[in-house]
Amino acid sequence: MRYPIPTLVLWLFAASAASAADNMRAVVFVDGNFEIQSIPKPKPQPGEVRIKVRAASVNPADWKQIARVAPGTPLIPGRDLSGVIDAPGDAAAPWKVGQAVIALARGGSYAEYAVASVNAVASKPQRLSFEEAAGIPVVGETAWRALVTIADVQRGQRVLIQGGAGGVGSSAVQIAKARGAYVIATASPSHNELLRSLGADEVLDYHNVRFEEKLKDIDVVLNTVDADTGARSIAVVKPGGILVSVAGAAPTAQCEASHIRCAVTGHATGEMLPALSKLADEGKFRIHIDRQFPLAEAAQALELNRQGHTGGKIILEVSR
Repeated sequence: MRYPIPTLVLWLFAASAASAADNMRAVVFVDGNFEIQSIPKPKPQPGEVRIKVRAASVNPADWKQIARVAPGTPLIPGRDLSGVIDAPGDAAAPWKVGQAVIALARGGSYAEYAVASVNAVASKPQRLSFEEAAGIPVVGETAWRALVTIADVQRGQRVLIQGGAGGVGSSAVQIAKARGAYVIATASPSHNELLRSLGADEVLDYHNVRFEEKLKDIDVVLNTVDADTGARSIAVVKPGGILVSVAGAAPTAQCEASHIRCAVTGHATGEMLPALSKLADEGKFRIHIDRQFPLAEAAQALELNRQGHTGGKIILEVSR
């Protein structure tokens, strides 16, 4: 079939526009390099939604995942995101197009669109911007699992957060405070003001103070730092207390000898996101943004996170 030249031009233009509409920009890591690529938008399956990503946040799990990827395997990093529902995977999905949400992505969040299970999505807190809200999912749920699900922190208990200025640590300070605990955090002096603003009652300078020489009879310790910090923390937990770690299990024999419980947190699944969103809208939980980067500078954002000296979260601005 022959088309008149103007008709053919219009048809080719429409086909090109349709193809562009089906694609998205994404950060793709392959063979040691980061590239911004145009790739097809992910299609939500039953029980999933597709989200137009407004912002994503960077977590240590992202660069650890990159370090494990096989040669030649393309990877879109990231799990945290905030955005708006773009398409449900089936009519039974509880989310509607246009709703502002936070979520844990399947298949990467450093992209203009991402998919998530309907059970790993929650309403975006109205009190927070999209950039702030994007920092909630992984660190917020990890802290919630540690302090609420596992430790069941109670009003009046003394809680020590090792590494209080990081993403999990700063979330934990707020969650423990919201539950009525007396909160102590370890951090560098540059983060003292931040931690006080988040609700910490005491801040110890880990550069100049050995916490085990200053503290005792702690009800709950959350270790977000490393295995050595976890092992040293055993000495400050009172008998019957608990040490929870996101940085590797503490020595079992030492825990038993000290008559304390020792536990590790599991992986974030998104189940706790509604509770965190509610806490944020009550004004009891927020995300402190240390740095923001455009999507094209994801490699720099990941490297800054890997260095481990930030206070709060590093955010990628994805779309408007």
